Amino acid sequence: MRHRIKTQNLSRFSSYYKATLNSLAQAVVKNQRIITTKLKAKLAKKLVDRLVTWGKQADSLAARRRAFRVLCDHALVQRLFSDIAPMFRERNGGYTRIIPYKRRRGDNAEIVILELTMIKEKQKTLKHKTVPATAEKPKAEKPLETQAHVEPAPPEKEKHKHEAKKPLKKPLGGLGKIFKSERDSL
Repeated sequence: MRHRIKTQNLSRFSSYYKATLNSLAQAVVKNQRIITTKLKAKLAKKLVDRLVTWGKQADSLAARRRAFRVLCDHALVQRLFSDIAPMFRERNGGYTRIIPYKRRRGDNAEIVILELTMIKEKQKTLKHKTVPATAEKPKAEKPLETQAHVEPAPPEKEKHKHEAKKPLKKPLGGLGKIFKSERDSL
């Protein structure tokens, strides 16, 4: 009987359960949206809401240390306090939402989207410098007559009859076809 047991442990040891919830919270702070099972989303929702509440506090050292205990990354704590929490300054609760998504194919588990209610758009960073159009003009190709003549590759050696055929091995007596069918590919 489950007397006085009010938390779900996801069929894990307590340390694994805490690690699972912490990693889900890290993913929400990092990506602002994750796809997970319904039960994990319900449990992670409480933790993420608590993190945002700590982030809304007067930027105290104690709140940052509490958040670091969950997020385990200084960059994520900085992002929580500088980017995410100020978005929810005027809101009292309801920082995350759970949206039904689909059912998982293997075990028919409910898959949901756990996301922040206010999502900040990410700015695209350019990896290469942009060059003005007037600075560099595309070069015209040379006519065919002036291009260097390219020699064709030498022909491959012909294979002997006994080298061309390898004995066919059917593992498990040809049962591999069952597992490679199109219905199992995603």
